[in-house]
Amino acid sequence: MARAVRGSTLIAILACCHALAQPPGAATWTFDEIVLTNKAKFQGLILAEGTDRIRFQTVRRQPGRPTVTLTDTFHHSEIAKVHRLPEAERQLLRERLAELDPTGRSEQERMESLTLATAAWLGRPREAKRYDSDFFILLSGASDEVTRRAAVRLEQLYTAFARVLPPKFSGRPTTVLLAPDAEQYRTLLGQAGLPALLNPAIFDPQGFRVICGSELRRLGTELQTARAEHRKQLAAVDLYEQNVRKLYKSSKLDLERNLEQAARERRRVQTADRANDEKFNRATAKLFSVLYHEAFHAYVSTFVYRTLPREDVLAGKGTGELPRWFNEGLAQVFETSVVEAGELRADHADPGRLTRIKGLLRAKSTEEGLVPLSDLLVAGRELFRAAHADEAAAADRAYLSCWGLAHYLTFGRRVLGTPEFERYLQSINTASDPRKAFETLVGQNLASFERGWHSHLLRLQPDGTLAKEGK
Repeated sequence: MARAVRGSTLIAILACCHALAQPPGAATWTFDEIVLTNKAKFQGLILAEGTDRIRFQTVRRQPGRPTVTLTDTFHHSEIAKVHRLPEAERQLLRERLAELDPTGRSEQERMESLTLATAAWLGRPREAKRYDSDFFILLSGASDEVTRRAAVRLEQLYTAFARVLPPKFSGRPTTVLLAPDAEQYRTLLGQAGLPALLNPAIFDPQGFRVICGSELRRLGTELQTARAEHRKQLAAVDLYEQNVRKLYKSSKLDLERNLEQAARERRRVQTADRANDEKFNRATAKLFSVLYHEAFHAYVSTFVYRTLPREDVLAGKGTGELPRWFNEGLAQVFETSVVEAGELRADHADPGRLTRIKGLLRAKSTEEGLVPLSDLLVAGRELFRAAHADEAAAADRAYLSCWGLAHYLTFGRRVLGTPEFERYLQSINTASDPRKAFETLVGQNLASFERGWHSHLLRLQPDGTLAKEGK
């Protein structure tokens, strides 16, 4: 991980090389653009074009913020227009995007480039780190490593939220409180007036905050210590290499032998860094999945589908909130988003959930299968909270059912953001029958839709495609 550990010196070199390679005014990038039939516009790079779809890399750049990209697939049936760059400009864009992460290790560089402020934590001044974004404020009592990684990934995540569900309201940024252990998590819940829950994170809409716990204090500290030691070792290798080049500049054989020794040491340190990163990534997977889940609730209820009085919905001031089943379902879709090479991808089907949901669909009794659609459409918040172990199984079944329905409507039926979906929300938020409103949305009665939905899930594959009928 040589590029990351060289710190500010490397960043300055890269910035200089980038400036020399670009013409004046190159900070203004030009993009391919896709316009959908629902008027949504996306700027970025066309990666591949097939007979029925376009693979597209959306690019979001803001002054002073890391460039964020999101890869998705658009079907021709949902595309109204495509504005393509001239090939020379597209090649320049490819090169710029490649510079963001040529080795797949840019997340660490982004983490190191963040500026964090200090803040109070549980009554103790300057105990926490703070990061401010347009959509969230991160306050963390966790290690520097966990905090920086959370800040970078939350930036990527909120970009993805805004891409799928563009904000309709300006709003107060959500405060994300990240506790380093279970004890401090319970303390934060108590201070917010919330009960102790088995859920490892929760969104508190009254307080505009997400409270999340982790058990990564020790591992984060160990990783920081190892990184610092590796930086010293790599600096020593660099110094050794410089001295070798001076000492053996007249002896090619001796020079090559000593340079190879330096290269072996550098590879050893970099291999150890990668192993530590992989261990940390595995340990943080659960933390970030629950953080992503609750962050979605915070984003959508603040900036897109707010809770509104019935009279405000009737007056056209908004559609009102998402139904609980769709809110929980979409949160799970984003919960398993893949962050790779600086990108966030949410268009796949989580393999674990997919396997379990197919098992429920093949169950012989109603009590063992998915929650019936007619029940799911009127479910309230209480179905998804587990304060005791005996409630966990029912909550898990409800969560899986919501995930399957939200995934189908979002990627299979593409209803999200359509005028029909907006009218559906207006209906259910003005006391209309939720079941009748849903039938109007999908153009089918519940029984017919449910059969098609279940058939779709049984054919769905982890990459988001459908297996052929009968397989």
